[in-house]
Amino acid sequence: MMGRTRIRGLMSARFALVAVAVFVVAGPCATGLGAQAPRNGEAASSVPTVERQPYDTRAFMAPLALTEAERNGRRLVAQRCANCHGANPRQPGPLLGKPVVEGRGEAFIRDKVKKGSTLMPGFEHTLQPAQIDEIISFLRTYTPPPRSAPAAQE
Repeated sequence: MMGRTRIRGLMSARFALVAVAVFVVAGPCATGLGAQAPRNGEAASSVPTVERQPYDTRAFMAPLALTEAERNGRRLVAQRCANCHGANPRQPGPLLGKPVVEGRGEAFIRDKVKKGSTLMPGFEHTLQPAQIDEIISFLRTYTPPPRSAPAAQE
C-alpha cells in the first residue's frame, strides 16, 4: 500500500512540474507578454508608415532657359536636396533658392553642402566640387514657391 501512495505522489509531482513548465513556456505567448519588448517607445518589429503629402513638382520642374551647368544643378537639387528643402511644411530644411544664396552667400551654401549640419548630411564625399558649383548655379536662378499650409490631421 505504501508503494502505491508513493507512486501516486510522484506522478502528481511530475504532473505539476510539467504543468509549470508548460505555463512558463506557453504562458507569456498566450497572454500577449511574449511580444517583443518596446524599444524607445516602439515595438522592435514595428513597420514605418508612409504618409503621402501633396507636393506640386510642376513648379520646380517647369522648363526654364538654363545653361547646362544650371540644368545639372537642378537635377542634383531634385535628387539630393528637394526631399528636405521643398515647399512642404513637414520638410525640415529651409526653402532653397535665389533668396538664400543672396542672403547667405555662395561660400556659406558651398560649406553647408559639403559639411552638413546636425539635421543635414554632408555631401563632401559624394558630390564633386563642380557638382556643388552646379547646385549653386541653379539656386541662383530659382525662386521657390512659398511653403503650403500644413495639411489638416484626420
